[in-house]
Amino acid sequence: MQRINFIRLIRHFLLASLLVFTSAGAWATSSCKANYSAFTLSLPATLAVARDVPNGSLLTAWVQTSQLTNYFTCTVTQQTYTGVDFESAGIVTSSPTAYTVSYNGNSVSVYPTNVPGIGIAMGGYINPGGWGWFGFLDFPRLGYKNNYNGTINNGGQLIVALVKIGDITPGTVGGLIAQAFSWEGTAGAPAGDNPAAGVINFSITPVAITVMTCTTPDVSVPMGTFKTTDFPGVGALSPNPAGFAIQLLNCPGGTAVSGTQAGQIHSIQYRIDPTSGTLATNVAALSGSPSATGVGIELFNSSGAVFPLSTNTTLSGYNSASGGSYSIPMTARYYRTGAITAGPANATMTLTVSYL
Repeated sequence: MQRINFIRLIRHFLLASLLVFTSAGAWATSSCKANYSAFTLSLPATLAVARDVPNGSLLTAWVQTSQLTNYFTCTVTQQTYTGVDFESAGIVTSSPTAYTVSYNGNSVSVYPTNVPGIGIAMGGYINPGGWGWFGFLDFPRLGYKNNYNGTINNGGQLIVALVKIGDITPGTVGGLIAQAFSWEGTAGAPAGDNPAAGVINFSITPVAITVMTCTTPDVSVPMGTFKTTDFPGVGALSPNPAGFAIQLLNCPGGTAVSGTQAGQIHSIQYRIDPTSGTLATNVAALSGSPSATGVGIELFNSSGAVFPLSTNTTLSGYNSASGGSYSIPMTARYYRTGAITAGPANATMTLTVSYL
């Protein structure tokens, strides 16, 4: 009698355990299907960028897909999670850069593309579980909702813009940039993308990138020959100024893209740096060996004022819409700095032009 009761107790225990296990395994299911296969975002066919535009600057206006509530349609039973997950793809496969840009007050991450110096900011909106509103997302981020029995639609929108992230190499940026997946999982269990539900591809149209600069030929300035007696004291200048001109040729014009730093050179700055440093304020040291001592070279602008070395000067009269060629007239003179010894009196200087 005791043995029979022992067996019955075991059977009851096993039966109870089986019922609990079966109930947990049937907790929830979801079956999702993509309603779209691809979207293409249209960007300008060409993009002209001034060489020295600051990194992090917008180069295009924002473009976006339509806000849709039905990227994926899901049939769910009991309690389950479904949603939309965006992932980078194609020409955008690495981690975000250190740059972010603002869209309607929201911070958007910038990713590198296949063209050096050109990044793409990707953000958008998510509409999980058929909610009537779209929540903004920085890319990538998934949107999901805890769903119950019935048919669920999940949607979203992708928003992108090109951004300068470094020195630009001319080239063409375009192609696949992102993919949307159906995100699925039961309550209290791990979840993830379900490629079997279909993958939605997002691409941008090709954009040919050019870099805007002027041509700046080298300049050689014959200074002439002078005697030590031509410099009666410290601060004396050589008697015959040597004239020359800095040329900025074939500067491109353009049309500014509203809200961006692209489309034209907005301003041009130039500076002159002595290769061997200075002997006094704005007096370039001579270079080479052997060399005369006690003199340097001073530059003057067209008004006769001393030209400041190693200082950015804005090109006056530059027309950013029409571009053109420009000449900056200058003169050079020797300047006595101390006791003079005879010899060659040569100097080299570097012209740096910035295009903003």
